[in-house]
Amino acid sequence: MSRDGHPFASRWNHNSHYYPLIAARLPASGRVLDVGCGEGTFCRFIAAEARTVVGVDPDASVLPPPTGGVRYVRGSAESLPFVDAAFDALTMTMVLHHVEPGRGLAEAARVLAPGGRLLVLGFGRRGGRQDLLHELRDAVTHRVVSRRMQPWDPPTVKSFTVGTWAEVRESASRALPGCTYSRLPMWRYLVEWHKPVTP
Repeated sequence: MSRDGHPFASRWNHNSHYYPLIAARLPASGRVLDVGCGEGTFCRFIAAEARTVVGVDPDASVLPPPTGGVRYVRGSAESLPFVDAAFDALTMTMVLHHVEPGRGLAEAARVLAPGGRLLVLGFGRRGGRQDLLHELRDAVTHRVVSRRMQPWDPPTVKSFTVGTWAEVRESASRALPGCTYSRLPMWRYLVEWHKPVTP
């Protein structure tokens, strides 16, 4: 833990800033899949004795060897190499703008067990004047928070083609009925969905 209390102060960006928030919303035990895991930083962060953690990414060159109870698999978010209902929780960080969002979310729902939890961290682009106040908050928050942090740019593929904030929210609501959408500071959103338990 860093002196300012953030565990990623020395490897900080707008994604790792929210790793503790995502981790806190995961179940304490069970099978967790991190889609688009890259070099596995978040997987290692959430690894615990009571959790089985798997990271999946299409870029085999960034996947590390298994370590600390975490296993890594090459695969696409649009065609996950796992059977139905294989995981109790699933996370996606900055993944949906790399794929067709509906397909990626449908695959996430498929491999999630009934009662399981899906957490999606992503971003959108300005869609009009309605986004200006949020973006002002984003810029101010970044300026204040980033002064205490050491910037980190992981070796992952970058893509900047993305829908507007409203389009992203609509896409998530359509694919995941009943999900919640939260607009977070510093140009991020969090979608949370609990897969229904069918009788």
